[in-house]
Amino acid sequence: MPGWSRATLTQNDVVGPGLHRLSLEVPAAVSSGFHAPGQYHRVRVPSGDDAPFSFASAPGTNPFEYFIRESDGVAGELTALPVGETVRVGHPEGPGFPVEKARAHDLLVIGTGTGFAPLRSVLLTILQKRRQYRQVHGLWGVLTPAHLAFGAELPGFEKAGVHITPTVTTTGPGWKGAVGQVQELIDTLPVENAVAFLCGQHEMVRTVTDLLGRRGLPADRVFLNF
Repeated sequence: MPGWSRATLTQNDVVGPGLHRLSLEVPAAVSSGFHAPGQYHRVRVPSGDDAPFSFASAPGTNPFEYFIRESDGVAGELTALPVGETVRVGHPEGPGFPVEKARAHDLLVIGTGTGFAPLRSVLLTILQKRRQYRQVHGLWGVLTPAHLAFGAELPGFEKAGVHITPTVTTTGPGWKGAVGQVQELIDTLPVENAVAFLCGQHEMVRTVTDLLGRRGLPADRVFLNF
């Protein structure tokens, strides 16, 4: 794998409780390796530690975008950096999601928390050539309405025929949407002639895969981004 390259932090906005939307301007040699939504790469912070982060932006764009939750370790150090700081980044890794399969089937995208970031990359990719794709439906589960880090984009997706239903486990003032885990809403999705892209906690992925299978969607039409 190619070595480390220098990247510059161009955006670091708080978009929810402990949630940051970050952008890194990366060299062309790195951006050229981002060819499929769902890919990720490693980011090395000034302390010398590194960790993998998935891209929330579409292939072919630079800066790279990420949605990252504050935590101990690399994520905490990264989200604390000021705009203009430099970090080291690795080359994009992983196969990503097979968006070409979505052209022959309806597409279901199901994710939780910041695990929806690589699915956002899928949606942005599809929107670039929306007429080439069929129906798109999805579920996005978060803790509270305030955790919908890019919820303001959902009406635009809806207008383009990309139907994403957010659901919260803890409701808030004025919330009129779904309440509960994504697993509880699987029966609302049209599974006939569909493929599914999943990203989130392992237990959620296992449960959703099983529930989709019970509804007739075989496991070989359910895809993860690794």
